[in-house]
Amino acid sequence: MATRYNNRKIIISESTQKIATSFVIPGMILTFNYAEKGVLDTRPLLLFLYENEKRKSIEGLNLNYVNPAKIDYLFNRIDKLKIYTVMENLVGLKNDYSRIFLTTRFKRRPKGGQYFYKEIIKTEKELQGAYRNYKLDKLSSLGIVNLKKEYITDMSDEAGIQRPGKDYSRTDEEHEGRHQH
Repeated sequence: MATRYNNRKIIISESTQKIATSFVIPGMILTFNYAEKGVLDTRPLLLFLYENEKRKSIEGLNLNYVNPAKIDYLFNRIDKLKIYTVMENLVGLKNDYSRIFLTTRFKRRPKGGQYFYKEIIKTEKELQGAYRNYKLDKLSSLGIVNLKKEYITDMSDEAGIQRPGKDYSRTDEEHEGRHQH
């Protein structure tokens, strides 16, 4: 049986705005109530990677089953593979949220959930043991979790993320690298 840890220390906040599963995108860190008979972790802390439409479930890495010493390893590995952890808001919530920067239906990237699984989860036995799937009809109170700043590699500008309220327009000179004096 897998050991359950309290890894809520990596969280700075949980969204008070609950979201529908249709707004969930790969790389989000989610928490929800899970009401499946025999399940020990009824409040998972899930790094969401994949929605299995056939099985009507979501899959990902339940951080509650990752040894706290491995959490730092996990996020260092994410940075080393240039996947990054960013702050963004692709689904129109009141506030930005932290997300592992993987391919979504909104923006294609070369690094998606399968890449993450192959390069990070599959290489560590403990991470493999923390990979879970959750039936959609058994979860409720779905919310997004924000990580503490030390787990965020804010590469927003480099990753091409556009934040509300920031002017992303460029003059031709700026685009070509020339600055006016």
